[in-house]
Amino acid sequence: MHRVLRPGGLFLNHGITHDEEGWERNIDTEFINRYVFPDGELDTVSNIQHGMEHAGFEIHDVEGLRPHYALTLRHWVQRLEAAHDEALQHVSETAYRVWRLYMAACALEFEAGGTGVYQILASRRGAAAPDVPLTRRDLYD
Repeated sequence: MHRVLRPGGLFLNHGITHDEEGWERNIDTEFINRYVFPDGELDTVSNIQHGMEHAGFEIHDVEGLRPHYALTLRHWVQRLEAAHDEALQHVSETAYRVWRLYMAACALEFEAGGTGVYQILASRRGAAAPDVPLTRRDLYD
């Protein structure tokens, strides 16, 4: 990231996280690794943030979007179901069912709190202060 980030630039790490360290092998992770995200793993937001700090980034903001993402997934499932026939023009019934199951199950997991989504805003440590609003309220104004 340091190589591609321009001077004064901001790094927004938007990622899905887990509430526990490690990626325990179980039926859920086996399904995800086999059908959705091969070799994918989730980590805790604190470990992600620690890694960014260790890599020389200054953290400016961390925002949790878990409830928003649960709603987003539910909307995606509804839209996919409504476009079932159109989707089958692009993918097999098996692929359609895998993604429908994955998104529906993920909505439940986000609602239960086992999985989260965070955005971590950072810049190079030691660089001039980035042009970032002083508060989140300033962002929304």
